[in-house]
Amino acid sequence: MTIASHVPRLTVYGCRAGMPEPGWPSSGYLVHLRGGAVLLDCGPGVAAKAATAAELSAVFVSHMHVDHCLDLLTLGKALAYQARDRRRVTAYVPPGAAATLRQLNELFPLSPHGPGPHRTDRVFSDVFDTVEYAPGEPIEVAGATVQPVLMRHRLPCCGFRVSSNGQTLAYSADTAMTPSFEHLAGDADLLLAEATLTEPDSTEHGHLSASEAGQIAARYGVRGLVLTHWAHTDHAWLAAQGERAAQGERAAQHFSGRIDLAVPDHTFHL
Repeated sequence: MTIASHVPRLTVYGCRAGMPEPGWPSSGYLVHLRGGAVLLDCGPGVAAKAATAAELSAVFVSHMHVDHCLDLLTLGKALAYQARDRRRVTAYVPPGAAATLRQLNELFPLSPHGPGPHRTDRVFSDVFDTVEYAPGEPIEVAGATVQPVLMRHRLPCCGFRVSSNGQTLAYSADTAMTPSFEHLAGDADLLLAEATLTEPDSTEHGHLSASEAGQIAARYGVRGLVLTHWAHTDHAWLAAQGERAAQGERAAQHFSGRIDLAVPDHTFHL
């Protein structure tokens, strides 16, 4: 393995806020590490791509809104049909989520008589090693340290700080402005931040605008910023000089470092 292959990098599988659209899966991001790879969130449309990631070591779910977690069951069923000697993938999920996911699995049994012994009926025990993480407690996986950081959203939600080989990726998940960014994003090489809104959130839902993402990147010494979690993906909105480009310009009013815009299947180096 070359030194370059040790450098963490990020591949966007999906970056759509809410439900997917053609070519635009919901949230899902693969972080390539020296000891494997971890998937951050697994929203609708992500499973088909994640199931082909041979180096997949773990999945981290930020919160239990369906656009961030629903394809976890589909991914597990896809993995169940791969080589039976494949080791289990660890699924790190929010507190209380394990029981919800098991109930979801039981709603779709292979047999009309209910769940049986087949692995597709036991995704969250036989395919995934399902572990509920605790906010603030670091996890060692795939040669990296992943720290869940509690953010500010309508449901309990954690962002993830992934550190490996002397470099750090911070993923905001869904959140409003919060002091937690000091712990999540401080001196990160790359901040993957939602830019769902064009104006600051005036509700209690908990989302960022692109301007706020730029402010966060500047305030906490981030070296690079990737904006994601697009609220719209229609052709007009995605035009070269359209709203998605304008979101980058809004962030650039506050942050002078590198700014990229998330697009499915694009890879970013830290």
